[in-house]
Amino acid sequence: MFLGGQITATTEIAAVVVPVAIYFLVLGLLNSRRSPQLLSGKQDFVLLIVALSPLFVIPMLHHWEPSLATVLAGVGIVGGGIAVLVPRGHTWVIYNLPARQGRDAVAQALRSMGVDFQTDAIGFRLSDGNGLVYVSPFPLLRNVSVRLVGTPGDFAARFEAALSGVLSGRAVVTSPMAVSLLLVATAMLVAPLALMAQRVPEIVRLLTHLLP
Repeated sequence: MFLGGQITATTEIAAVVVPVAIYFLVLGLLNSRRSPQLLSGKQDFVLLIVALSPLFVIPMLHHWEPSLATVLAGVGIVGGGIAVLVPRGHTWVIYNLPARQGRDAVAQALRSMGVDFQTDAIGFRLSDGNGLVYVSPFPLLRNVSVRLVGTPGDFAARFEAALSGVLSGRAVVTSPMAVSLLLVATAMLVAPLALMAQRVPEIVRLLTHLLP
């Protein structure tokens, strides 16, 4: 029983660490591309919540007996959390781009659309008075969030296409943060494998006892 508990603990550690490591790996790859990467707010949120979901699901399975019902309940809770917390409206995240260049890219996209605007501390105010473009930098992960408020229905699609075109023509260098994220992700992926490798003889003995 003690042996099985050790193996279970090792498996649970891996189940929590590996998704987070993959999230860091994806962030590192996004920040190491030759051009900035544009994700919708929903894509960015789903990426985060899927990586962190084991932190909530595994403790729940400790309180309830593992079964198909509890697994489905866990999936339902994660899915419900995504549905409730997913960003509303028109939002995007630009990875691998400093804050100033992010504002410049948004301004260039608006100009390419023929839209007049006024620069503001929060981003840009459209000259027709009916729209705002919020630009919020996150220097730690070297990304910039963009959010539209009060724009017509078709404006978001045209803006996304224009911004994507602007970003595709920009060349950027790999940041130290990208290298750090890749190194952390690699270490987090190797650690669970090393733990499992140390338990291989015990796993074999356990399976031997279980087999008839």
